[in-house]
Amino acid sequence: MSSEAEFPETFPFAVGPLGEPPVELSELRAKCPVSRVTLPSGDEAWVVTGYDEVSSALSEQRLSRAALREPGAVRMVKGPDFGDNPYSLFNLEGADHARLRRMIAQAFSPRRAEVLRPRVQEIADELVDRLLQLPQPVDVYAEFCALLPIWVVCEIVGAPVEDREQIKEWTETLMSVGSNERRLEAREAFGGYVRGLVAARRAEPQDDLLSILVQARDEDDRLSEAELTWLGAELLLAGHDTTVNTLGRGIFQLLRHRDQWELLTARPQELTDSATEEVFRYAPPSDAGLIRVALEDFDLAGTAIRKGEGVIPLMHAAARDERHFAEPERFDITRTGNRHLVFGYGPHHCPAAGVARMEVQVALGTLARRVPQLALAVAPEEVAWRGGHITLRPETVPVIL
Repeated sequence: MSSEAEFPETFPFAVGPLGEPPVELSELRAKCPVSRVTLPSGDEAWVVTGYDEVSSALSEQRLSRAALREPGAVRMVKGPDFGDNPYSLFNLEGADHARLRRMIAQAFSPRRAEVLRPRVQEIADELVDRLLQLPQPVDVYAEFCALLPIWVVCEIVGAPVEDREQIKEWTETLMSVGSNERRLEAREAFGGYVRGLVAARRAEPQDDLLSILVQARDEDDRLSEAELTWLGAELLLAGHDTTVNTLGRGIFQLLRHRDQWELLTARPQELTDSATEEVFRYAPPSDAGLIRVALEDFDLAGTAIRKGEGVIPLMHAAARDERHFAEPERFDITRTGNRHLVFGYGPHHCPAAGVARMEVQVALGTLARRVPQLALAVAPEEVAWRGGHITLRPETVPVIL
């Protein structure tokens, strides 16, 4: 079956009302879960919207991130982009990708997440203490969601917590699909910043991940200097941005679905874990996806993919597939068997999934226990959503406590 159209849809699609996924996704999934679209660059690619099809694409070895560096490769935007960096963990394949993942695996494993949980709880409680002292209404996105994950990742990696605003600013620019010039400037500035952290750790090692990576570079020769720099930068960026946006979208959806918020506040110990998984499924951090390039001709769910074509698996679209989720459009924090794909699947499964899960569990559980009266200060329809970025988030989430 082929979804080739005479005039392909333009992707990314506009965010749906109330921060919901774009309406085009369900339409494409119903017509054909592998559909041709036009990207902002003018290139065409295939977007994958069905659960089984997304799983297949994510584990397909004939789809490559590294091939984005080939001349003439499909681009999301014109000019230099993430796909150009040969040292990026996102763009590596095979042995090099596995080597770098092994170096950071312990720092972000589920076991390490449980060691970190008490410290994350301290940070969450401190942020709630601050919330309670602020004039109302309070922007819970800016004063809680945007602070907790970056605070945590700074401590894990080894960046000064007081630098979090600058790190957040670079992240906002790098995750945009706007000016290439601004993104390149931010990338170089961020790289220079991490090189400064590396020099500091060489001079005086600390109990943090960056010190471990410096040792791996200097004593064991297990990674290059460029790999060390960009791995540090990507850990700081990806280690907080997706969790920030998941919290922003998730808290909005919990407060919008008042019955679900009241259910969580009544039974936080019992329902925090399942609420976390439903937030990941229903309100993931992005409505975009990373392009992969076909290394050869092959068939994906009945659609002929040709060598050199771009394929974009959409994990968030798979989360609304009625073939795998009962009433997928319903937000239900009691949902069981919630096998969403928000962390990916296959070789590029998110290495920090364990820590991200723990952070969202702590955040939701803390708010449910300490401020059960939390409520939106505006009608849900009045909350604005920020477009033009790879990730999706509300501009603000004004609340009363």
